[in-house]
Amino acid sequence: MRLVIILLVVVTGLVAQQTRMPQLKLEDTSGEQKALAERMIKQTRSGLTGPFNSMLRSPEMSQGLMDLYLYFRYKTGLSRSQVELAILITGREWSAPFEWYMHYPIAVQEGLSEDLLAQLREGKRPANMKPDEATVYDFSTELLRTHKVSDPIYQKALTLLGEKNLVDLTSLVTTYVTYAALLNVNQLPLPPGSGPRYLPVK
Repeated sequence: MRLVIILLVVVTGLVAQQTRMPQLKLEDTSGEQKALAERMIKQTRSGLTGPFNSMLRSPEMSQGLMDLYLYFRYKTGLSRSQVELAILITGREWSAPFEWYMHYPIAVQEGLSEDLLAQLREGKRPANMKPDEATVYDFSTELLRTHKVSDPIYQKALTLLGEKNLVDLTSLVTTYVTYAALLNVNQLPLPPGSGPRYLPVK
């Protein structure tokens, strides 16, 4: 709970900074948009900021994205560390600073080592990964870079995760590609700073 409160305080500080799409507040919305905004405030870590600000522009489409967000947060059979690793891999491959910034502390809280994340942040394949971490890394990275998955990596993921979780992992990665794209298109800034929560500038 404390981590969520800290994240909300930090993210709220981004509202005044410039984005392509002006930051909407609840009082700026009405109808379907207001219903979605109220849902976001209740159900997300960052309220109406992050990708959710962009999503408010298309309320009907975004209801489905919200359903996926909640599924991967509460219902998937993937472990929390597997979910956070896949999200950070996606954020790194898409150079989405906000995605990395928001999920880095959550990943550490869920048990991913800071050494693993430091190597991932630098664009390297982390050494000394656990079997499930290596499987999530190889599957997600190949999917993101080549838009397909080779037979050996598919079979490895199938053996370790099973069919359902393999499908969930595929959908998780591609859902967070959508969030990363929304963030990058909107050019959402981060507070000034440096360190492991900030992706290297390309």
